Amino acid sequence: MMEEEIEPVVYASTRKKWIRDGRGFSLEEIKRAGLTLHEAKTLEIPIDRRRRTTHLKNVQTLKEHFGTSILLSEIRGVGKVIEEELKRAGIPDAYDLAYADINTLAEKVTFSKKNLKRWQGEARKLLRKQ
Repeated sequence: MMEEEIEPVVYASTRKKWIRDGRGFSLEEIKRAGLTLHEAKTLEIPIDRRRRTTHLKNVQTLKEHFGTSILLSEIRGVGKVIEEELKRAGIPDAYDLAYADINTLAEKVTFSKKNLKRWQGEARKLLRKQ
């Protein structure tokens, strides 16, 4: 049994700014947090298979509570300055970098696509080792 109950956040369909507690996390949120469906069931994470939305806040909640986050600084070639710029561009950890769209990311940061692809490859290697 989990020590602390976590609640997903969802937006009411009638009002975009009205937030309520959800019944469970969507399958995509679980995947983006770096968990498998089996791990989520084992950890007793509430799952709502009907939900099709993905909210960054829910993904971050899962990462914080279940420790699936790998710091950007653990990626070979990524230092403090690069890490800060990637975070400002919406890439908080290695998992997000591994599955980010390079073309979109290149528009948000000052780094070349070549460097971004190299770091993305390194992030994927780290995730495979985990």
